[in-house]
Amino acid sequence: MAVSLEDFDAKSLRRAAREGRLFIALPDDEPKSADSAINEILTHVGRISKYATTPKVGDIWQAILHDADLSPLFFLTRYRNTRGKINWYRVMVVVCLLREKGIYREDISAKELCKYIEGAPQSHTHYSGMGRYQLELRQIRLLYRILDKNEE
Repeated sequence: MAVSLEDFDAKSLRRAAREGRLFIALPDDEPKSADSAINEILTHVGRISKYATTPKVGDIWQAILHDADLSPLFFLTRYRNTRGKINWYRVMVVVCLLREKGIYREDISAKELCKYIEGAPQSHTHYSGMGRYQLELRQIRLLYRILDKNEE
């Protein structure tokens, strides 16, 4: 028995439950576990690893995404329907910061890196909308500390 919001009837639901006809289907876009979301981010940024100036770029991303202070920044929290989903804008912000620090080649623009991450012929709104998701100075310092550790 499929029930839409317009057809919601508590008595019918109780009857269907008693008769064993009530099944609850979860939507496909349920928030992912943190580990699977991190792996998805790693897969996406892995698409631009060939534009990195260091072979440690994967280790750098691992450290960023597993940092207790930085990791939560990669997940949306504001609205119920997007809570827990990956904040792709923030991923692009970090890509741009890494590019500025020389982790990615400077002859490849940030806009091009975004296209390569998305696998699209044109840059996505994740590039043009990332201005709303810039890191605070404290967070940038944490990011730079991770970079300094990976230089050793």
